[in-house]
Amino acid sequence: MLAKNPNELAINVKDLSILDFSLMSFMSYEFKKKITTYIKIDSFTAPDPFPIRDNLDYFIIVDKLNTNRIVSFVAIINDFDNSIWEILLGKDLLKIELPPNDIISLKQALMPKNTNNFYPIRKDGLHIGYIAFAFEICGKKDI
Repeated sequence: MLAKNPNELAINVKDLSILDFSLMSFMSYEFKKKITTYIKIDSFTAPDPFPIRDNLDYFIIVDKLNTNRIVSFVAIINDFDNSIWEILLGKDLLKIELPPNDIISLKQALMPKNTNNFYPIRKDGLHIGYIAFAFEICGKKDI
């Protein structure tokens, strides 16, 4: 189960295996394919949506069987219809809302590069937020 404080989160990320990273990568590719039927993902990454913005909700998408396996980081505008996530997640994924600072810590542990890990996302041509996928992970930060 996903840890509830930043120190435990860092420890859990440190303990992920090569198999975990492989599964996270595979699941994130599948998740990206699934969401593109509902949401347009821009082709190029943008600066990370940090510092924390008041008009964005931050959450992570994880493997339901092992919530330490993070599939995606999401920052989406507050007034976006969140019911779509239930459709997109299906039976294998879970949406977990954490304090934005915990999400930043996780993102920095898995994607130590400072910027440009997030793709802008759009619905009906309107910018609605940002998403980063586990297939972008190329190593983890020494903790």
